[in-house]
Amino acid sequence: MSLPPSPACSWRPGDAEALRIALSIPVTAAALSALQREMASLEIHYPVGVCTAQGHLEAITALDQQLAALTPAELNAPIRSRRKGVAGGVVPNPLPLSKLDVVEYATELLLEESDTEWSATGPSAAVVLTRQRNAHIEHLVLLLPRLANWRLMDSDPFQGTLVRG
Repeated sequence: MSLPPSPACSWRPGDAEALRIALSIPVTAAALSALQREMASLEIHYPVGVCTAQGHLEAITALDQQLAALTPAELNAPIRSRRKGVAGGVVPNPLPLSKLDVVEYATELLLEESDTEWSATGPSAAVVLTRQRNAHIEHLVLLLPRLANWRLMDSDPFQGTLVRG
């Protein structure tokens, strides 16, 4: 009995950029070179791993689309939200006549209270999707372990490091 042929998978043109974004690899010549080396090594030594990695990349793309489609309320998952203000309030019977009364009346319009209660027991949809995304990223790191050294972990998007070329 012969073994069935393994599926022939090869990297697609956009896979390198998708891997770079998913693994938070910086855009430097050395990092991109390491990414290309690891992709080629996986394709040569473990071609089925390319199919697996592409499946994880597709799952990450789908999760990113779901995260982008979430509304602000779904991001935070409030249980109850309550607002108090003058917007639905009663208009004073004698309308303000002097400038001082108008200013006082207008400042009353600015008074508004909002009270929101958040769920302490269950995570929001964004947290669940982010956990699923991180699980797929960790699987990619297991397939391409040498790229773990190139990842930017918990980086502040407003800070950077100087890189000499």
